[in-house]
Amino acid sequence: QNNVNTFNQLMEANMVANKLAGLSDAELALMEKLLQKEFLEEADRHRTWKTKNLYEKPYQKSQNLARCITAIKSQRDLNKMMETRW
Repeated sequence: QNNVNTFNQLMEANMVANKLAGLSDAELALMEKLLQKEFLEEADRHRTWKTKNLYEKPYQKSQNLARCITAIKSQRDLNKMMETRW
């Protein structure tokens, strides 16, 4: 059962990777820009929370946004590398 779940997760990850790889640089750049905007807004909300409540708010959303931005940048870099290679 556990192996089946792991296999399914790998297949889903592969499908997502293929979909990202199929996007144009303009589409990836748009996604990156939107994610960066949301990241900055979340960082501002975090600062406001910390000032108002005097303690750190969990920042899971910021971490998720940062990982998404990194994934988009990596995909754009890979696409550029593959373009120059051919």
